[in-house]
Amino acid sequence: MQGAPLLSCRQCGTVLSAAGGRCPTCGAEQPSETSRAAGAPLPTPLGGPPGVPPPRMTRRGPPPGLSQRQKALPWVVLAVGLCAIGAIYAAWAPRHSDGADVAPSAAKPPPLPSEAPPVDPNDLGIRDPSSADPTEILGRAKTRALTWSKEAQLVAMRAEPVVDAKVNLSSGGSIEYSFAKPTGEGFGSGARVTGRRLSIKVVGTGAQVGEVAASPGRAALEPNCPLDEAVRKATAAGLPAAAALSVVYDVSDKYQRAVWRLTPSRGGSSRTVDGWTCAILVR
Repeated sequence: MQGAPLLSCRQCGTVLSAAGGRCPTCGAEQPSETSRAAGAPLPTPLGGPPGVPPPRMTRRGPPPGLSQRQKALPWVVLAVGLCAIGAIYAAWAPRHSDGADVAPSAAKPPPLPSEAPPVDPNDLGIRDPSSADPTEILGRAKTRALTWSKEAQLVAMRAEPVVDAKVNLSSGGSIEYSFAKPTGEGFGSGARVTGRRLSIKVVGTGAQVGEVAASPGRAALEPNCPLDEAVRKATAAGLPAAAALSVVYDVSDKYQRAVWRLTPSRGGSSRTVDGWTCAILVR
């Protein structure tokens, strides 16, 4: 036994519960049951051909919301992508050698200060004992003298044998520096100094440092005229060229100034050179 056919609006197609009356959706008047049974003509939709029923219209509600699974899907894709990138980096990253993995604490510790060789305070840093420059060593000798006394002043310098303004310490040559403390009488070159001296004698085996007694004297201070220039001037004034010389730098009582006195080691007349201007001083 078949069920009764559904009633629908002839205008909009909305399903109706009973024949007749008006459509609750579009308000179109509906035929009664008797009219429907008699085969009343279908209403003509606006703009459509007569006798053609209007298209069925349905009411649509708002689109359904996304499910929890659909919301979580983008985050799952992102997590999988990051994991894939990490796996690729781990596979292709450079590997460190076993030596690089050793902890810094496993490295050999530096030697203790007590294991380092002691520094010789009398070491004047002479690089080539066979060709020592007395003027160059003077600065380091003065530094050593200042540890003896902050007021130490140069009194005299002696070097022998001097060849081309250099001393061969390895073959028996020597350079001696003498320092003293000022008495407070006078100032600069020629100032009075005490008889207590610090002697620094440089030989092939190193520097010999010690205090010596001497008569009071005068400070010569460091020469403005270097030894090589003094030798050149003395050679031009008549000293034998390339001859071994005995050189003394101190204050001359005759000239009342600091001078270089250069004398041939095998004897002969000497030459005196001003320790400030490098001029030859005539007797």
